[in-house]
Amino acid sequence: MTSTAAAIPSLCDSRLRTMLGLVCLMLTLAAAGLGPITPARAGEWAQATCSDAGEPVPTEGWVPSTIGGYPANTGDANTCAQSGGSLSLRDEATVDQLPESGPMWVYSAPAFSTIAGGFVTLTLASPGGQAYLATPANETTAGNLLLMCIELCTSVRESTASIWPRGGSKLFAVTECNPLSGKSVCPSSEVDAQMNIKAATILLSSEAKPTAGGFAGTLLDVPTSGTASLAFTAHDEHGPGVYRATVQIDGHTVWSATPDLNEGECVAHGTYEGALKFHDSQPCPQETAVHTEIPTSELAEGQHTVKVEVEDAAGNKATVYSSTIMIDNQPPAPVTAPSRGVPNGNPASDQATVTLGPRQPRTFTRPLTHSAITLTGRLTSPSGAPIQDALVQLLQQVAGTATMTPIATATTGSNGAWTLRAPKGPSRLLRVAYYSHTLDTTPAASVDIHESVPAVISMHAPHRARLGHPVVFRGQLTGGYVPRDGESVQMEILYAGRWRTIEVLPTSRRGQWAYTYVFSLGSGSSFLFRAATIPNAGYPFLSSHSSPVRITVTR
Repeated sequence: MTSTAAAIPSLCDSRLRTMLGLVCLMLTLAAAGLGPITPARAGEWAQATCSDAGEPVPTEGWVPSTIGGYPANTGDANTCAQSGGSLSLRDEATVDQLPESGPMWVYSAPAFSTIAGGFVTLTLASPGGQAYLATPANETTAGNLLLMCIELCTSVRESTASIWPRGGSKLFAVTECNPLSGKSVCPSSEVDAQMNIKAATILLSSEAKPTAGGFAGTLLDVPTSGTASLAFTAHDEHGPGVYRATVQIDGHTVWSATPDLNEGECVAHGTYEGALKFHDSQPCPQETAVHTEIPTSELAEGQHTVKVEVEDAAGNKATVYSSTIMIDNQPPAPVTAPSRGVPNGNPASDQATVTLGPRQPRTFTRPLTHSAITLTGRLTSPSGAPIQDALVQLLQQVAGTATMTPIATATTGSNGAWTLRAPKGPSRLLRVAYYSHTLDTTPAASVDIHESVPAVISMHAPHRARLGHPVVFRGQLTGGYVPRDGESVQMEILYAGRWRTIEVLPTSRRGQWAYTYVFSLGSGSSFLFRAATIPNAGYPFLSSHSSPVRITVTR
């Protein structure tokens, strides 16, 4: 496998060098009107790297590389973790005097996104070569100069370059030597060219729209009343992640929040040209569970419209759910005993309360092997007295479905206590329900528990492979609930520090899959592979991945 950055040609060929007459020259093309700054629009977010207002920040997306025959791991350093640090480059003649050879830093935008603008603040000098910042003319070749310092720039220059044109996916920062006319090697001076990137704010663009699935909760019951719950899973598979979820009733926002701060990475640090600014290129989770409770007591009785909207970190918004609900907060009309059956418990009550035991969370995530759960709690009357000898039920609604199914029952003891056990299963809504009469269809009291379960996917492959010979990967989805047409699995390889998708393939109805790969390059190297599930509302598990397998390539 060959780094695409290594194929970048020099941006200062002999014709340009002759035309410039080998004088000290610094080109800031954006400042000359060739790189217009355009305001941010929906679908854009900004990433601050190395430094943001003097504060050290991460350098996600920047990878060191070389051009020409310059030795790897030489001439580049990353000191951005400390105050005043930088991404530095230093082409030294004592290391290599070959023409158009030197170290470089390459920034790559996240998958499915492009670079839409921004700026880079840096210092550079080139007493015996050239230093430049460029964007690609295509995916692999630098062709649009942003800033350049050609040989004989003996003093260190500081400048801020605008990033243009929009639409590319890489930035190239390069220092290299270029021999004088008629020479085959560079001068033997100590430094041919050097550069220090002190700060960069990169405007990124993605048109991906968020999605959501697995909607459940008492807000969707017909009718609904009291404090109603709503739960679902939000996705932003090809974008910068889920930033905000909003619930509206009759066009008025009743709840809005960031469902997962992603350990602080999903917190915006101001704005840049109208776009939210973060310290990571992928700031927010691309999949997250959302749970909220909506009080309905202040809403008028009758029909209302509910709408759920999800927004990602780039400002892309999507309405992911829209429906009507019926609010009924009036106490039920008296019903004669024969139509409701016999009372359930002593004393039976239409105003009973079901409570969970201490330290039992209402929302949690567990692996499939530990998804079975024992629930405990009490059933009490409005005065707090225990209701004994009452039947309570445990109902289950699998994520992505609309059916609530009984899975267990228990009878309360003298203190109103009950114990229910749910077998292991997928992501689901569990509801403990008490019906005050045996023929009732609507519970007098209930409590909801939301359980999220990651998918379980295995992968097996040989640990050695020969060039030109096929390698077969095989695996299995465990836990059932695979759709009739199979579930999608994506094969991924760890390359340049990131997992990258190389193929998407379907499983069988039993969750089995196989994939064949042939190595054409990379003899003597080893590579990590893994298989991952793709978020899908029809498959009731959170996305997950297999344990990685390392394969060594031989001839």
